[in-house]
Amino acid sequence: MIKKFKFLCNPQVIYGENSISQLPEVIKSLGGKNLLLVADKNFAGTDIFAGIKRQLKEQGIAFSVFDELMGEPSTGTGDDCAAAGIKNGCDIVCGIGGGSTLDTAKAAAVLITNKGSVRDYQGLDKVPGPGLPKIMIPTTAGTGSEVTFTAVFIRKDEKKKGGINSRFLYPETAILDPVLTLTLPPAVTASTGLDALCHAIESFVSKKADFITEPVSLSAIKLIWKSLPSAYEKGDSLEARADMLYGSFLAGVGLANAGVTAVHSISYPLGGVFGVAHGVGNGLLLPYVLEFDMPESASKIARIAEELNIGSGSDIEKAGRFITELKNLLKKFKMPGLKDLGISPDNFASLAEDAMKIAVPIENNPKPVKPADIVKIYKNAY
Repeated sequence: MIKKFKFLCNPQVIYGENSISQLPEVIKSLGGKNLLLVADKNFAGTDIFAGIKRQLKEQGIAFSVFDELMGEPSTGTGDDCAAAGIKNGCDIVCGIGGGSTLDTAKAAAVLITNKGSVRDYQGLDKVPGPGLPKIMIPTTAGTGSEVTFTAVFIRKDEKKKGGINSRFLYPETAILDPVLTLTLPPAVTASTGLDALCHAIESFVSKKADFITEPVSLSAIKLIWKSLPSAYEKGDSLEARADMLYGSFLAGVGLANAGVTAVHSISYPLGGVFGVAHGVGNGLLLPYVLEFDMPESASKIARIAEELNIGSGSDIEKAGRFITELKNLLKKFKMPGLKDLGISPDNFASLAEDAMKIAVPIENNPKPVKPADIVKIYKNAY
């Protein structure tokens, strides 16, 4: 039987040590004359960022900086970033930082041309038209935002997270330079790396996974599983950082095509209500969602175990061994439980109801999920 498939391949990707030096050339190739440069407060104060600004000045590229970012962005942050771009007459956007920064830059690019607020476009395919050209440069190996069509923001008044999901959010170019990730502290390396591992595993077991996405996701799993402990223990290892950035990129490609599963739906309310970092929430929940997904996803998880040379026996036994090793990895990275984060079992029912509203990942899960199932997963992760 002839296979049918749909596979998205945006954006152009430039990968390698010191590839950040190509930024001026990329800006000019996209016709940019006036750049909106988006960064968080911490990165904006680094020598690396100073060097990037110096490079832009030397190449005669006008730019303005928006660096009003700390932590995961609110809808207001996205609106403010777009307003800064409009005020300064920007015609191209570059986000450089972690996933929050990249999401903010992507959203600003479409708000500048389409007007309105982030809130107007949270949901699926609500952005009416293209945004400004977008260049994304990750400084963490985690979210894969540089190759996805999603930008996530917190609605503070509702204590909920919601994503803008639109083909118009795909960047035109992503620059992946592992040198920019060398200074990440161990805790951030772990949490962002676990986020990338979630993307890789979820997209692999996803109901939408196919014969093209599965090898991509599996390659990401192998790279991240091998390199994340090294990057955590030896942050100055360029090889480990390079493999992590490549693995995160592949996981993002898998996510963009096959989607994520219930882990993300169940994690979102933890961030919206309690401010739990995205990677921490995903990472601590992942093994317990995989346990819930058994036996439906046993053959898929067993394939992961086989690729990593973990366990033996039946698919159930291999999958169980992999989940055990995953829990051991969380202990190695000192990942908290829900109790450590100050979340009470009294909150589980309302959190589960909120999680069910993040419908697309729930529907994409290999096993049907009900609110009572989510409460049980929270209890296991407590």
